[in-house]
Amino acid sequence: MKMEQKPREFESRKRYVAAVIIGTIAFLIVFAISYSLSYVELQRISNLQTGVGYDVFEDNLDYSFFGISPCNTSSFEKISEDLGFQGRIIDDLERKMGKKDENVLLRKKFYSLIEIEHFDFVNAFNQECGKKYNTILFFYSNNASEADASEESGRILGVVHNRYEKNLTIYSFDVDLASDLIDKLKNKYNITDSPVAVINEQVQVKLPANIIEIEKYLN
Repeated sequence: MKMEQKPREFESRKRYVAAVIIGTIAFLIVFAISYSLSYVELQRISNLQTGVGYDVFEDNLDYSFFGISPCNTSSFEKISEDLGFQGRIIDDLERKMGKKDENVLLRKKFYSLIEIEHFDFVNAFNQECGKKYNTILFFYSNNASEADASEESGRILGVVHNRYEKNLTIYSFDVDLASDLIDKLKNKYNITDSPVAVINEQVQVKLPANIIEIEKYLN
């Protein structure tokens, strides 16, 4: 009986090794496909950022350098929609490629630059055109100790944005991003903690807060 048992044990080992190899290969194939799709998405957002960034910078220069009125609302609304779309894509990239991925962080840095340029244009838009367009600067963190509060704050701000969609832009900034631009922004608005919302450059609200507390500061 012992002599008959050895071939069976050998066959079992062979099947086990074969299953492990097949499983590993399948995992690598799925991983490669997933990464390839994420890379394509990364290239797509790179192209989108270039286009939207150019439009935002051009409109701001039209006002600040060439003295052209910023009161073209159709152009303003289009750029604002594109900016929001980019933000959603970056959130998706973080989920697919990881929040610490170097390519994702680079895209976030460039996105932050476009946000600030757009924010500067909105301020000019309000001042020169007699508007009261609302802005919220949302400072968040992906650190483990603050990530849950930041995600909850993002959800609440999303509800607020849906209610004031035509009259509100929310700019999101990762306080942990290795960027001189973010450091300057934190110093300018005295950001020492997160998550925090700066509403219309006047009021700093510690998040997460209830929706009513945020809305009472909006125009």
